[in-house]
Order: sequence, then structure tokens, then C-alpha cells
Amino acid sequence: MIVERLAKSLMVLSKDGVFTRESLERLSGLGGSIVESFLNELLSDGAITRVGEGYRVNMRPHALIRYFMNKGLSVDLEEISGFLPWDEFEALIRLIFEEWGFRVVSRLRVPVVGTRVEFDVIAYREPRVLLIEAKRWRRVSGSLSAIVKRHLEKVELVSREPEVLMNRLGVRWGEALLIPVVITWHKAGMSMLEGVPIVSIYQVNSFIMELDGIVDY
Repeated sequence: MIVERLAKSLMVLSKDGVFTRESLERLSGLGGSIVESFLNELLSDGAITRVGEGYRVNMRPHALIRYFMNKGLSVDLEEISGFLPWDEFEALIRLIFEEWGFRVVSRLRVPVVGTRVEFDVIAYREPRVLLIEAKRWRRVSGSLSAIVKRHLEKVELVSREPEVLMNRLGVRWGEALLIPVVITWHKAGMSMLEGVPIVSIYQVNSFIMELDGIVDY
């Protein structure tokens, strides 16, 4: 779609701070009223501001991606991956779960069974604790089984002493359901591998809405 080309181009330009209409037209290959309408909508929504003859994006990359997603635009994260800081993908995951009322932490290290395990993102809302492995990679088929295996090993260790995790999270639920999840920005449908949901970032909303049916306890 034309607007998605503009959105992708803006994501690339945003890393440089201030950009111009001409640079957006040059990168997207578009111009005229299409670009003008696109910029005016961003200005109206507060996503960008005028700076002299140019514009500045008012959002961090993950928030800008979410902004476009909420407008129904599919920004190809694989294509722009080289322009995004490595932690922006995890930040986008956090943002989506927070919008759904989850409490979220990142890079939490949990001491269990004589060792320590770390989870990229943990999203929790009683009684569920989603232990999330966040993966930025283009091809998922070759290494996915190994990734799931390692993730399950970490979850298994935590499940032996769940009170340690719950104390680190600062919650006192009595019982908690630990749910391993792998989230990737690879465009693909939802699937299951060894009981672990494999979810594209584009499908996280659907995953949360259908969580009861997807996860078989």
C-alpha cells in the first residue's frame, strides 16, 4: 500500500531526528498530495512537529510502530530492522501488553535451582504470567525448535520454585499460571510448537484476545 511505503520511509528517517518533506518523498518515491496528507495527519495526531523547514518525530520507534499498527498499517519490521535499536522490539512488545492491562518487566533475571535464568519480557495479569522470548530474525524455521527447547528449559527451572519468580515480580496471588511464549516480528500466522505459542508481533492482539482458547492448561 502507498501509505505503508510512507510509514516505512518515515521509520527509517526518524533515526536521524529532523527530516524534510523532500527526504520523505525521495525515500518513498511518492510526492504531491499523498505526502502532504500523510504529514498533515501525523501533525494533527501529534506524532510529528514542525522544526523550521523540516519535521521531528515525537515518538520512540516502538511507539511510532504501534501508532501505525493502530491505524491498520502493517510496517514491515524485517525490512527496517537495520534501522531500529535492538531493544525497540522488546519495547514494542511491552507497550502492547501494557495497553491490555498487563504489568510488564524486561530482562528480569531469576535465581532458581542454583543458577539464574533471564526472560526477555514478562507480562503478568492475575492469574497468568507470560514468559516471553522475543526474537528478531528473518528466517524462523531452522532455529525455532532450538529456541523453543531452550525457552522451555528456562520455564521448567522457574516452575520448580515459582515463589522466587513471584517475589521478584512483587505479587502475592497464591497461584499463577506460567505460560511460555515466543514472539517474533517474522510475518506468519500463529502456531504451536511443543505446546509453546509462536506469535508474530502482528498477531499479539489476537493472541491476547484468544488466550483462553490458545493455551491448553
